[in-house]
Amino acid sequence: MTYLVTGAGGFVGLALLDHLLSGGATVRAFNDRPLAPEALAHFATLPGRLEPIRGDVRDRAAVAAALKGTAGAVHLAAITLGARADIVPARRAAEVNTLSTAILLEEARRAGVPRVVYPSSGAVYGALPLGPEVVTEATEPAPSGLYGFTKLASEALAKEANRDGLSTVRARITAVFGPWEYDTGVRETLSPPFQIAARGLAGLPTRIGAGGARDWTSSRDIARALATLLRAEAPPHDLYNLSSGAIWRPDLLAEAMQSKTPFDWSLTGAGTDEGDLEYNDDLSRTRTPIDGRRFREDFGFDYLTPEAAAADYAAWLATPAASALLTPKGDAA
Repeated sequence: MTYLVTGAGGFVGLALLDHLLSGGATVRAFNDRPLAPEALAHFATLPGRLEPIRGDVRDRAAVAAALKGTAGAVHLAAITLGARADIVPARRAAEVNTLSTAILLEEARRAGVPRVVYPSSGAVYGALPLGPEVVTEATEPAPSGLYGFTKLASEALAKEANRDGLSTVRARITAVFGPWEYDTGVRETLSPPFQIAARGLAGLPTRIGAGGARDWTSSRDIARALATLLRAEAPPHDLYNLSSGAIWRPDLLAEAMQSKTPFDWSLTGAGTDEGDLEYNDDLSRTRTPIDGRRFREDFGFDYLTPEAAAADYAAWLATPAASALLTPKGDAA
């Protein structure tokens, strides 16, 4: 099977490439810049075949060519804006996040691609997960920033394409962290677990906000889930929340890292204190996990426990690829 992954050089894209190539698939990795050499070296050891494609997801001809002969596509290309929304002009973010989705869906229908998976985001729910009600796929979206609106608009395009005969599945990703996350320049705020990892590898003392409990979900699980949706013959639903459902603080990762890369860290006493980390939401409010039971029940899917997810990430951080990716280039020997 040959699959197309756009935004392949990003955090989740690399995790998905790792998973698909480990299973022996041929993967066309579409990205606007070369894949990280550290990732390429690892992928070369896997049984699948990697076909890197350098291109712009707004380029219709390039997207059409990449889709030819594929058994499915995962459209991960996006610019992940945070509260500041200042890493790129708003117009470019809208074009990359939404216009490219329209282009890919249209070309996938023309090419007869059997399945398109659109990875959306929990950002379409805005601040709802910080409220008392459990957020399910039936919850009315309430995005509060440009990023959430672009993802919701792309969801609408995917849903419309599904009605028009193209098999599409939308997957709302929540609080993802883990292997292959590094600073690619297209995410405004990297995950607090990543920030802990980067500071730990740099030997920097780190104060971790006591209020940072979230439904952190491993990139390994997200990759497996997206691959499941890509290959499913007839998904029972066309919309799924992808969330481990377990609320935990990222100091669990710091504990897991101690046996591999000891560093000085502490937990702040106040729930509103971010410590040395940066968050995208209000630490004074309790987070309710986004409900991911639909996906678990439809596919018999088991997520890693928080302890297993933290241990897996800590083990990955000890690899040469992780050390190279997380070390600022100016600090490299």
